[in-house]
Amino acid sequence: MYVITKEGVESLVKRMADPGEAGNCRRELEKILEIKEALSWRSDAGPCAAARCFSPGLFGETQLIQAALDALDRGHCQEAADLVSQFSHEAECNGSYRIW
Repeated sequence: MYVITKEGVESLVKRMADPGEAGNCRRELEKILEIKEALSWRSDAGPCAAARCFSPGLFGETQLIQAALDALDRGHCQEAADLVSQFSHEAECNGSYRIW
């Protein structure tokens, strides 16, 4: 099972600076995206109004991860790392690290 943690994301950002690690980083980003998309879908579909409060933040987080994946595909490792750093900041501000 993959768990998204602040420490794990910070480690991912550091490893993204190495182009040789891009493949491993891409797989991790894809897993993070999959988890965030599932959580976003569940919060939209859920009957609880409190769950819907997370939805806009989760959507923004998925957009940042997708942009990071796109940057990796273009070979822009530093841009991808910056986007993942921004994702980490957003996740912390949104409180979505605490969801796990």
